[in-house]
Amino acid sequence: MNDIFTYLASTKLVFGKDASKNVGEELSSRGHRKTMVVTDKGIIKAGILEHILESIAAKNIEYVVYDEVPPNPPSVTVVKGVEIFRKQNCDSLVAVGGGSVMDACKTIGMMTVNDGDINEYDIGGKTFEKRGPDVITIPTTSGTGSEVTQWAVITNEKTHWKSSIGSPLMAPTVALVDPMLTIGLPPSITAATGVDALTHAIEAYTTRDALNGAHPIADIYNLQAIRLISSNLREAYARGENYEARKNVMLGSTLAGIGFPQVGLGNTHALAHPLGGHYDIAHGVANAILLPYVMKFNLIACPGRFADIAVAMGENIEGLSPMEAAEKAVVAVQRLVKDTNIPSLKSFNIKDSDWSILAEDALKDMNSQTNPRKTTYKDLLDLFHQANNADESIENISNLTVTV
Repeated sequence: MNDIFTYLASTKLVFGKDASKNVGEELSSRGHRKTMVVTDKGIIKAGILEHILESIAAKNIEYVVYDEVPPNPPSVTVVKGVEIFRKQNCDSLVAVGGGSVMDACKTIGMMTVNDGDINEYDIGGKTFEKRGPDVITIPTTSGTGSEVTQWAVITNEKTHWKSSIGSPLMAPTVALVDPMLTIGLPPSITAATGVDALTHAIEAYTTRDALNGAHPIADIYNLQAIRLISSNLREAYARGENYEARKNVMLGSTLAGIGFPQVGLGNTHALAHPLGGHYDIAHGVANAILLPYVMKFNLIACPGRFADIAVAMGENIEGLSPMEAAEKAVVAVQRLVKDTNIPSLKSFNIKDSDWSILAEDALKDMNSQTNPRKTTYKDLLDLFHQANNADESIENISNLTVTV
């Protein structure tokens, strides 16, 4: 373990039933007078926004609603949001929605005070010089953890590249995490977002930096996230009105959101990003499909860590060798994916001619660099083909062969 590590947490977290109703008070206490609420039309249709707007209005705060955020938001969404924010003379932002909404909202805030194109701030590019206006995040899914991270993913619509944009200056001011907002979530979204959060925790617990002891606090968050999500997601999926299950999955998602930015992610995200950029596949679905294959590929790099994951997921590893215990984690994840009816990769009809492009983009993704096992273009292409050609049985996953 390293003698020195850095822990960055700059977002106030309010978690629990009806936490979202505190939004007016949080804005008022900071002296805000007009806020822009960023959301999508599905949130409005579901009636989720009503009590949030009531809370804002109760503190005599004006608001304007920007409800045009699509999944995998493109940079044009950010540009339009900035125009509305400035035209309406807003002084703060409130994000109400899933990861796409929160990512769009955070980047809109940053681009109200920083110059250039949002895609120029992709990792390795320009860095933000100014902190944007206060951003309050109110997640309506249990998946991305974006409510507490300094990161956002925005799609460059010209290149189909998903830009990973991050800065300590972009961390939300306040996160109001209210499990009640997920009660009406459809089972398919519950499953995809839940496994997305699980992917964050599993990948973060096994990254190159995590193996080097870079962040023991992140390990604690990520293992607890794995426990909470894996033991509650099935009930949240099958019985969506179960508040305790919803609460535990949401807490797991937020804990993973605190944990993974400290140490990074891995190949699952590197592979999932181009699927979203080129085929608009929901990020959580892509992660859920790919996670077991990437885990199997990575087992030999850190079997002890995967054995920890197996135990956190409730598997009995007594009497097993390190590799046998590690493989239990793969089977446990695939069983969860199967139980929650995640669609197959084959169902998205990826063109044969596109696999090489997708693998090239995955190799360029920063997450392939923090993967615990060194990864080549061929490795990524093989992982895509394994996922696409799978027979979707647990036995198939547990017996996967990989090139060592």
